[in-house]
Amino acid sequence: MQKTTRVQTTNSRPTEPVNQSRRKALKTIAAGSAAAGALAMTGKWSKPVVNSIILPAHAQATNGAAPATCTTQVTFACYKVDLGKAAHGKIVLPLAGVYVEGDITPAQAGVAITVEIRTILINQSSRTDTLQTTTDSLGSFNVTQAWTANDGVASISGVMVTGPCNSLDAQPCPT
Repeated sequence: MQKTTRVQTTNSRPTEPVNQSRRKALKTIAAGSAAAGALAMTGKWSKPVVNSIILPAHAQATNGAAPATCTTQVTFACYKVDLGKAAHGKIVLPLAGVYVEGDITPAQAGVAITVEIRTILINQSSRTDTLQTTTDSLGSFNVTQAWTANDGVASISGVMVTGPCNSLDAQPCPT
């Protein structure tokens, strides 16, 4: 049979019996935990050795190395305008087409080049024609855009040539 002791409390409730074996068990657990913690802390502690690190999937997919320097540059681009007259109703248009040429450095074949030709139409709206080409073995490229009278192109407002590493505003070719 368990021994039960009555404990006097300061509140107005009647005294409750306290189980001595439960109190003794709690004291034993507390003392055992403290002893185990003390034993664990008294041993010589050393920095853990990490042989490998496993990265999350996103970190594995991204390369921490610096991006490679892009070296293929559009170094020259110019355009020539075809001044053929195209009739558009009663208005005679000064432009029938444009020829764009240029070079990249270092010279290499097969480099993708994008040419954007920005024009002003006879109704004063704007239009952009985007053309794709590639370089030849000397690093040169050229592309031609032709317009009809129905296109209504009145003038060129700009020609932008874009290679893999940069863009260049083309200027009118020297005559």
